[in-house]
Amino acid sequence: MIGLNEGVLTLTIDRQARRNALNDEITDGLTAALQTPPPGTRVILLRSAGERVFCAGADLAVMENESTGLEQHAARGGIRGVLMAMRECPLPVIARVQGLCLAGGVGLAAGCDLVVASERAEFGLPEVNLGLWPFMVSALLARHVSPKVAMDMMLTGRRVGAVEARSIGLVSRVVPAEDLDAEVTTLVKELAARAPVAVRMGKEAFTAAAETSVPHALTAMQAQLSLLTQTADAAEGVAAFFARRSPKWTGR
Repeated sequence: MIGLNEGVLTLTIDRQARRNALNDEITDGLTAALQTPPPGTRVILLRSAGERVFCAGADLAVMENESTGLEQHAARGGIRGVLMAMRECPLPVIARVQGLCLAGGVGLAAGCDLVVASERAEFGLPEVNLGLWPFMVSALLARHVSPKVAMDMMLTGRRVGAVEARSIGLVSRVVPAEDLDAEVTTLVKELAARAPVAVRMGKEAFTAAAETSVPHALTAMQAQLSLLTQTADAAEGVAAFFARRSPKWTGR
């Protein structure tokens, strides 16, 4: 399900009967929404239906159908498409994790810019128990947690509670279950009110800097700062600061 309200585009995974597992319809829909959000979108919120499970990962039914191995391989590219779309999306992508987050669900959380989790949430990579391995999730996992912690999660398949997930870098905020919606609503409204040009340029630059050497990153960041100071939003922000008023962003 997709909904836009006050600059916040909400994407809801709604397959409760299948523990909100990912299939082609879900991944194609998420990818399309991330690649072409409606005009006026400032923030993207990823959530799921129900209270118990955020996402159980890929729907394993694909391994039981009559598709060929090549067709099944292509179908597994859905999660890759979503993660790449998250990475390339110029808008902040926020995950609301209310419950169990497993396998590809951990990948979705890792792909988001911020993750707000209920204290009841749990994260785990149980693939090894099925003779499988979280290959695509592993491409992101060590960018958020230490290699030793990543291998612990992948080799043992153990579940990590929300508080531990925050301590290892997988989650941004943990709140009581009853406060989850209020916390998420406040956060996305705050982000939607931020200067859109600065957010867009900042997210892109942060991603690029993480993948290059420090000297090259600093040079690039200096150039990005100079570009940003030439925008109308930057001029408005400085003017509003000295006038002691709220800025009026135009996105230019």
